[in-house]
Amino acid sequence: MPLSRIARFLLVSTVALICLIVPWYYLSPYLATPVIAAAGELMLWLFRWVEGVEQHGTVGTLLTSLNVLVPQGGRLVVAQLSPEVNYRSFGYGLALFYALMLASWPTRLWLKLALGTCLLVPSQVVSMCFRWLRDALLISGPEVLEQTGLPRWALEVIAYGYQFGFLMLTPLVPVLLWLALDRRFVQQLWLEMSLAGAMERQSRP
Repeated sequence: MPLSRIARFLLVSTVALICLIVPWYYLSPYLATPVIAAAGELMLWLFRWVEGVEQHGTVGTLLTSLNVLVPQGGRLVVAQLSPEVNYRSFGYGLALFYALMLASWPTRLWLKLALGTCLLVPSQVVSMCFRWLRDALLISGPEVLEQTGLPRWALEVIAYGYQFGFLMLTPLVPVLLWLALDRRFVQQLWLEMSLAGAMERQSRP
């Protein structure tokens, strides 16, 4: 029955996701390295006020020339803004992708896992960049925005990009990659459901 096939797929993918989260958590400092490096290079290329990026474990720190006032010793001193983003807040899509692939087990599984791992990096880079921009320009106030030379409507683009990256790219891209790399499983599932529906309609008086 198609429903049993769906239930088996959901059960295996859920169990696989739970099991994969633990090794993903401990491997995330290494998985974060290419994402943080690529996101830093992209920010350096796009914005003149970006000076570099540092990685500490899973946390990527964006180094900027933007000045902010911070309290120190009972007075305000000038410091450079350095927003931090934790890769673990959005990098879990890799574990989700692996769980879906293991549940359907397509042909050339290991090759597709490697391909999907590489294809997930751009979406994670975009998510990290928009998170940096949100922390740097939306939270820090209009004084920081003036230093960048960006127009005020850029804040709306940043807010939308952050929400899209966090709410859509992170959970959706792994599913879309799975659909693209294992179309045979999806087609078989759709065919079985269609045949079951047709048989049910024919059995009705």
